Amino acid sequence: MADAGRPTGRAAGGRFPGGRTCAHPGCTAPGEYRAPVERPPSAFAPPAGPPRWQYLCLEHVRAFNAAWNWFEGMTAEEIFAAQSPYPRFAPGPERRRPAARVRLDDPLGLFGTAPAAERPRLPPEERRALAVLGLAETATLAEVKRRYRALVRRYHPDANAGDRRFEPRLLEVRAAHDLLVRSRSFAGR
Repeated sequence: MADAGRPTGRAAGGRFPGGRTCAHPGCTAPGEYRAPVERPPSAFAPPAGPPRWQYLCLEHVRAFNAAWNWFEGMTAEEIFAAQSPYPRFAPGPERRRPAARVRLDDPLGLFGTAPAAERPRLPPEERRALAVLGLAETATLAEVKRRYRALVRRYHPDANAGDRRFEPRLLEVRAAHDLLVRSRSFAGR
């Protein structure tokens, strides 16, 4: 059973046919165009329930739309917040330094990290070695060692019931680790 306040189908031109009469007092024309009964909530706020609609004829929905003021009754701050394309969150201790948590590339230093231009770019062979280990260019020496230990445990023949299929991958991981540990780029990390 269809809800009386919900449209059952939509035709071209924004019409909602359904045999309703215009909700404007004294009008007997078909109410085929819907208009909100009250201002809908912000796009970022969850709705309190399904929207309530009134159905008007074309003449009265045009008059309704011409007089509609979304910002009626709002302060200047509320208008600014409603027009913002970004949701606003209250600042808290967990939002102070997102770059430290997620390692953002922060070329302008907005999050309190060193800009990318100040960090020397790694040589291609070191970038390839990090890729072999599955690490980002911002990895520390401790992360390199931790990842190396995990990969050795995974690919070592003793961990694979003597199966030597993974030996080339193990040698590749060991060479990448050795290169990075001896690298000057990781001396201060």
